[in-house]
Amino acid sequence: MKTKLRVHNLIYQYFLLRMHFQYYQYGDTLPSIDTLCREFSVSAQTVTTALQRLREEGYIDMHNGRQTKVLFRQTGKEYEAFIRGFFSERLDASSDLTRTTQMICLPLMTEGFMRMDHRDLAYIAPFAKRSGADDVLYLFCYALQQLEGVPGLPILDNPLAMNLFWETSLFLGLMFVSENKEPSMRKALDIQGQLENIISLCRAGNREQLHEALLHFLRDSVEKAFQSIRRSLDPFTQAGPVPFVWRIYWERPQICYGLTMRILHGIYLGEYRDMEYLPSYEKMSRKYNVSVSTVRRAIHILNQTGAAVSVNGVGTRIFPAGTPCGLPDFQSPAIRRNLSLFLQSFEIIAFSCEEAVCSTLLSLTPEQYSRLIREIETYRESGCHDFTLWHLLICVAVHSPLSGVREIYSRLYGLFLWGYPLKASLPDASRLDRTIRQFSETILLCLQDNKPEQCGAAVREMITGQFPAAERYLLSHGVTAEELRMSPSIRLLLNTPIG
Repeated sequence: MKTKLRVHNLIYQYFLLRMHFQYYQYGDTLPSIDTLCREFSVSAQTVTTALQRLREEGYIDMHNGRQTKVLFRQTGKEYEAFIRGFFSERLDASSDLTRTTQMICLPLMTEGFMRMDHRDLAYIAPFAKRSGADDVLYLFCYALQQLEGVPGLPILDNPLAMNLFWETSLFLGLMFVSENKEPSMRKALDIQGQLENIISLCRAGNREQLHEALLHFLRDSVEKAFQSIRRSLDPFTQAGPVPFVWRIYWERPQICYGLTMRILHGIYLGEYRDMEYLPSYEKMSRKYNVSVSTVRRAIHILNQTGAAVSVNGVGTRIFPAGTPCGLPDFQSPAIRRNLSLFLQSFEIIAFSCEEAVCSTLLSLTPEQYSRLIREIETYRESGCHDFTLWHLLICVAVHSPLSGVREIYSRLYGLFLWGYPLKASLPDASRLDRTIRQFSETILLCLQDNKPEQCGAAVREMITGQFPAAERYLLSHGVTAEELRMSPSIRLLLNTPIG
């Protein structure tokens, strides 16, 4: 699929950073394409595209049948200037993003480590002992990749979560710092001791202590690293802050899919919910400041989801929330891919929502808190219980005290919208409707009683309970298990068999 080829951007950035950080220097040899295909779990075409871009920009020398050599050179001053520029742009965001990672990625990592058996732990032990940059990446990627064969538990292999881990790692840059260039920073992190302790706690099966050890590693280590960086930065050369952006869709599809999700929100909760037809392509082009062709592609995707249907000579008829709609076009690769991302967003929300929802509710002003209650009461009275969960996700996306959480949950909410037509297309959704209504009543009571912790727990119970049904539904309509785990990202998997 075309979208899958855009994985090369992450691979390109990975090697670009490593060369600028002097992990790779002039004359060094890059791993073979076959090796990179195995490690990143991508096609040779994807790797080649990334390397060709590096070659075109003069970073490497690459010819068929020959080793790929690094051509990039830096003077000491150029290296220092890059380091200052890169990290000064990220100083403001580093603390926020570290706490965001703790909230969203840490529960997934904890679960992954707890699922490891003795063979897994023996396999990753050497990475902890060496504790180089590659070793840390391998270890945490291993925790986030699938650890199959656990009865009664869902497969943890979530490429979207892996994508998030990679995007945050690329943004912060700490895992790409060369041990040889910045020895004091690496020493300050005490990586080896912390990782060996994490493995010991895994062996002991102590989830709580493991969680705390991972928390300490993600928080304390990053803070120490940025403290070291702060001391080395010239305050007069600091660049402006760069915000973290989670790029799920790369290049042009980002605009198209982003527009589609904005229109979906408008259909269900926004300006189009009381309309029968969408405005014309021209009007929507002006409204969203995009080309007419982009609007046309977005409407085509809406038709494929089942949320709309274009009528020749009339316009695009839409199906607001509570209105039955047609089945999604399960033959469309784009729809199958978006539904796989919808399912993966389910999992990330399930593991992170308790803390995300609770911390957000606690940060609301009295007015904001009251407004949320009134909105849920209004939807209850109108019978639109589906919107209770949606408003909680929106609340986190808008009001979380952490900008990284706001960014991530805004993306998760958008992906969540892809799945609503599945429910609207069910011939009989009475059982699901009862579950959603009970959930809505529970949330309203928790809010009225000022129990934000119970709200977060209720959200997790709801998401966890509905995930298997959504997965079964997609599988029953021909979406394969492999497709449900399609990745928008590089994965850096360990494909060597264990044992």
